[in-house]
Amino acid sequence: MFENIESFLSTNSELAWIAIFVFAFLESFILSGVIVSSAILFSVCIFVYNMELLSLYYIVPIAMLGAHSGDMAGFFFGKTLGPSLLRSDFFVKRQNMIEKAQSFLAKTGSYTVILGRFVPAIRPIVPFLLGISDLKATRFYFADIIACVCWGIALGFLVTGVGSILR
Repeated sequence: MFENIESFLSTNSELAWIAIFVFAFLESFILSGVIVSSAILFSVCIFVYNMELLSLYYIVPIAMLGAHSGDMAGFFFGKTLGPSLLRSDFFVKRQNMIEKAQSFLAKTGSYTVILGRFVPAIRPIVPFLLGISDLKATRFYFADIIACVCWGIALGFLVTGVGSILR
């Protein structure tokens, strides 16, 4: 799959920024985060950096914006779809467990956002679950900004570090 992306970016270098944004969004959003892994985004960023299609000063903010957009979409998807999900038979049978989880998320919501951004396996799920919980959108928004900035800085270090090894 990556060979196709690499080939596309080689012939359409002016679209590199869109590819970074789209893959950052997709790996953060609940519906596609399970399908689009962080490894694809990371590989695209390294390829774009090594081929000098974009500088790191563009790659990182574009990836952060895509990740933040995906997180916000997942959060509001949870806010919209969450109430009907919680009324389904599957969740009604597990009401006690859900109440405990919601209590935990209410206490640790902002920290969960930041921690969830750094754990690829749960990254797309956390915003959705926090959307279902009673976490306020503004609290999620600001915590996600902090999480995406920290994640973007780490991404920049990884891209330059691994990128220089692969050159």
